[in-house]
Amino acid sequence: MKRIKEPERLRKGKIFHKKIEQNWIDNGAGIINTERTILKKNHRKGRVDVFVDDEDPDGNAAIIEIKATDWDRMTEKAVRRNIRRHVNQIWGYIESQILNGEYVPKGVKKSISPGIVFPKKPKDESRLKLIEETFIDNGIAVVWEDESLEECRRRNGLSEKGLSI
Repeated sequence: MKRIKEPERLRKGKIFHKKIEQNWIDNGAGIINTERTILKKNHRKGRVDVFVDDEDPDGNAAIIEIKATDWDRMTEKAVRRNIRRHVNQIWGYIESQILNGEYVPKGVKKSISPGIVFPKKPKDESRLKLIEETFIDNGIAVVWEDESLEECRRRNGLSEKGLSI
């Protein structure tokens, strides 16, 4: 039986995904779960890419989604649709954690912080702004793998301490 060759885009996406997961495993603090299957509130299965728990019952947890999205290749309509899809996916995971007690046991007062990691920023500044603002408006932090923390601070007019320059 002849195997179908995996598309290059998919292969690169899987490599990026594994790299980011490994970074969390190597450098994270607390309990880190990767590729954990959950039951969403609509009773369908989902998979959280990275779940980080600080082990404090009243502390923090993070849900990190890893996407190898190439924003430069999309139409404006596709960009907006993709953002909506990602936001709904992440909040579906968070709601399942709250409703099902999947990671965070019922009765525990954990703060859950969502985030999403992409390999590279779009070249178009207005597209970059649209993506970041929409995710932030929905309570989701955005990280670009091709941008250092210092570059991000400069781009957003922040000093090292996070205050306006």
